[in-house]
Amino acid sequence: MSKRKYVILVVICLGIVFLFGCDKLKGFKVLDKFTGLPGLTKAGYMLNQNKYEEAIPLYKEYLAKDPDSVHARSRLGFAYLKTGRLDEAVTEFETTLKAEPGEPYSVLYLGLAYLNKGNLGKAIGIWQGYRNKEQPLVEKEIKRQLTLLQIAESQRSVKKALAKEKKLRTVKPAANTIAVCYYSDLSPDKSMRAFQKGLAAMVITDLSKVKSLKVVERLRLQALLEEMKLGQTGIVNERTAPRVGRLLGTENLTIGSLTLGSFQAVTSLISTSRGRVKGTTICTVKKENFFELPCRIVKDVAKILRIDLSPKEIEAIFGTPHTTNYEAFIYFGEGLDALDAGHWKKAKDLFTKALKADPKFDLAREADDSCPGTSSPSIGQISSMTTSQISSQAEAALVQSIAAQEAADEEASSDESGGGGG
Repeated sequence: MSKRKYVILVVICLGIVFLFGCDKLKGFKVLDKFTGLPGLTKAGYMLNQNKYEEAIPLYKEYLAKDPDSVHARSRLGFAYLKTGRLDEAVTEFETTLKAEPGEPYSVLYLGLAYLNKGNLGKAIGIWQGYRNKEQPLVEKEIKRQLTLLQIAESQRSVKKALAKEKKLRTVKPAANTIAVCYYSDLSPDKSMRAFQKGLAAMVITDLSKVKSLKVVERLRLQALLEEMKLGQTGIVNERTAPRVGRLLGTENLTIGSLTLGSFQAVTSLISTSRGRVKGTTICTVKKENFFELPCRIVKDVAKILRIDLSPKEIEAIFGTPHTTNYEAFIYFGEGLDALDAGHWKKAKDLFTKALKADPKFDLAREADDSCPGTSSPSIGQISSMTTSQISSQAEAALVQSIAAQEAADEEASSDESGGGGG
């Protein structure tokens, strides 16, 4: 190579380093430094320099020529988001996701856009679809934030329902809606609290596999029980069930009782609109077969509702038990109880113990991954936070996770380089 060509190459390399050396977005990290797309270099530079207003027309100009560019459209959405033009940001991200469903960048920031708009429900729905193997720390933080958002949204939802309870008496819930209430503990020493919570979570999960049913999430039920001052016992009976059903907007509720010895679960299905029992079943299993209870309860409920389960649904519900390890099951139930009380560290420790007892216990793994961190706001704090404060808290947590991911990636890259130089 001639000396002149060498000098030119060095100058070009230095120019690239200058252009892309800064990639901070007010705390958020641009997940790709180089666009790889001719015509977007200047737009990317403006975005990297936090000059969002200048970046917008450049991305729009590029999209006028190439409207199918997922990269350009998602970055335009980000620029809109950072300048507070939330509706325009939502439009760009949603357009991107129609072209490329699940695209992580757009899912991440579309959820944040809805959160900034104060729409917690939409943000939750969007973030539940976030998957990004290349950014595992961000994905885990999204799961933790989802738990906090679901608690916040549940609290707000039940307060609204209680405020308009009189009007709800004239509203008939959809026939395919169902909520699973905690079973009453009839054991002499009242020692089945963990069993109550674990069983309810498993039944909810299995009922959710029945496509024709719409199942109320456990956190929403828990929020209502707390608001109705039933949080300590968690028990809904035939008398209170219709009211609970109206407030949850569900037509069907399962209530029941648990007794020790061989585990016996008595399950009744209550109709909210009719205020009566549709049917009652009794299921008894030996302690070592405790894992059979959830799927057998679901089968009985489906029978009462006259639902013919498809072969695919039967396989999903009855194929593999959630866990056959009783110790893991109890740790899981205790973890849910701690989570409901807002004891994040205790809940995390218990979910970890459940996983240690049974590493294949998927429900425990999901709970472990989505358990809020010790620095997260308490349940009481969440209750008093505005949507703006909730949004700011989530955004700050995501900033930290993106920075942590970057540091981990750089360390891994450094280790690989060091290893290669061996």
